[in-house]
Amino acid sequence: MALARLITPEVEEMLRTGDYTGFRALSDHLHPADMAEIIESVPNERLLVAFLAVARENQPEVFEYLDPNTQTRLLDEFKPDVLSRLLNELSDDVRTELLVELPGQVTRRLLESLQPDERKRAMALLGYPPDSAGRLMTPQFLHIGAEATAADVLAKVRRLADEVETVYVIYVIDSASRLIGTVSLRDVVVAKADSRVHDFMTEAVIHVDAHDDREEVLAKLREYDLLAVPVVDSQDRLVGIVTFDDLSDVHEDEATEDILKMHGVVTEQDDYFTASVFKRYRSRVIWLVALAVVGTGSVLVQQAYNPIIAQLSLLAAYITLLTASGGNVGTQSAGILIRAVSTDDMDREKLTKIFVGEILLGFALALTMSLIGTVLVLVRGADPQVLGGHQVWEVATVVGVSMFLAVLTTNTLGAVIPIVMRKIKVDPAVTAGPFITTAADILTVLVYFNVAQAIILR
Repeated sequence: MALARLITPEVEEMLRTGDYTGFRALSDHLHPADMAEIIESVPNERLLVAFLAVARENQPEVFEYLDPNTQTRLLDEFKPDVLSRLLNELSDDVRTELLVELPGQVTRRLLESLQPDERKRAMALLGYPPDSAGRLMTPQFLHIGAEATAADVLAKVRRLADEVETVYVIYVIDSASRLIGTVSLRDVVVAKADSRVHDFMTEAVIHVDAHDDREEVLAKLREYDLLAVPVVDSQDRLVGIVTFDDLSDVHEDEATEDILKMHGVVTEQDDYFTASVFKRYRSRVIWLVALAVVGTGSVLVQQAYNPIIAQLSLLAAYITLLTASGGNVGTQSAGILIRAVSTDDMDREKLTKIFVGEILLGFALALTMSLIGTVLVLVRGADPQVLGGHQVWEVATVVGVSMFLAVLTTNTLGAVIPIVMRKIKVDPAVTAGPFITTAADILTVLVYFNVAQAIILR
């Protein structure tokens, strides 16, 4: 946004004085992403004027870089002819993403403004599940038959370069449109003009199914270092491609989603930061109430051990220290294992190695925290009135042993739950944070008072 802030005064002056020629010239020289930032920096009442002042041929690409809320606001203000022209010129994947976010009646109205061929493609993409490769793909790609020559391929590249998503990879299909290979533009350029595609194509093609989740698509792009990955249907027919830029926001979106889930915040299909206040309230209050109900278990457990606290009230002073330590360790361990089980190249052997490592690390952490807890009690000391006839070293022993067992237990719990959740097809991120902390509280209290009962309150 630095560029937008820098020239905002000049932009506002252009729009105020009607210097649309200067504004149009600006759009010709700046990247569409920079123009989108500049447009979003102007007051709302000038938003439509600013967008329409952009050179007409640049409007679709600038529109693609605008924030979704800004896009929706502009769609409401466009005249029918402008709306129809823009929607027909948008790339298929961007248009699909836009239509998905709009209310059903608005989507239907916008679909009616599309040309028949564009409407057919839009409807086909909208028919795929949310977050699938089909929703992200573009059906505009270069394809060729295996019998074509290198000269034929180059001629097609020159003819269709402005209409397709990328020219760097050309997909080879058979008579039934099934994907059988790929050739790179480099391969085509260095091949002899009369060489047949089947002589220099790559037959082992990395591809995804149209119903595959977008995270799987991103994983394949990264694993095989691809610029684009072809998408096939259930009959292996090539129906589109997904390019890396189509997935540029997926990693950030998924990371944000996992972070929110780990803290007990979800908004169904909505982005939390753009959802309404009511939806944000509902998503958080449901989890908070659920956790409060679960958390009563910790209260009930403590009440059950009130007679022990009555005998040795000093024990109550260290409950928070123990539960906080157990909860923190459990959340750390869960976060590490959630990341591990979310990585596609993490096979069983690697996962087992990480799990065992976490258990051993938990043992070392438990010893360390146990020592710290013991020393803390000894250094702090206590008034004889709260010791109930016992010695400080006895309380220190209880705290130390309890700390060791609690940290070891919650660390193991945090490592086990994400693996179990993946096995039963539940998002591991949901189990972290609040739930593990609450479970750790209950386990720690149980451990603490049973240790106290076993060691000094027999």
